[in-house]
Amino acid sequence: MLLVAPMALYLIWGDLARAGMIFVIAATTDAVDGWIARRWHSITTFGRLMDPVADKLLVGTAIALLWWTGLLPGWFALVVALREGFVLAASGWARARGHADELHPGLFGKAGNALQMLLVALILLPLPGALKAPAFLQVLMISASFLAVVSAIHYARRWKRVRHETHA
Repeated sequence: MLLVAPMALYLIWGDLARAGMIFVIAATTDAVDGWIARRWHSITTFGRLMDPVADKLLVGTAIALLWWTGLLPGWFALVVALREGFVLAASGWARARGHADELHPGLFGKAGNALQMLLVALILLPLPGALKAPAFLQVLMISASFLAVVSAIHYARRWKRVRHETHA
């Protein structure tokens, strides 16, 4: 989370390469941290709570600023924001009622987040032309959007089941 502010500043200043390097470092350390916690069975309640928050803060800030600077279309930023808002509200509701474990991240959400991270990195980093081709980036955006919608539907179904169980 500490790297979100410098990444955002470099992005605002138009230094995409530095913003991209910081984004990749933050995303990589997050992935390594999660792998180490699972590998050594040292997952904590704090880590389970903060890891998704850190992911959403990093990716959400990058996507919002890429939209603001005109490098990502508004429809994509809106799809991601709506999905994340729904997941945040549903997980907060479940956590307040002691059902947080039942609404853990699913495969579709993780895959969508990975595509969002890849998309942001490809836009920010100075890479060869083929990786920055508009058609390729468009396919990534559509794929990430599709996974955002599918994961929101999947999450909504689990949330509905949990809600029904708490009222039964």
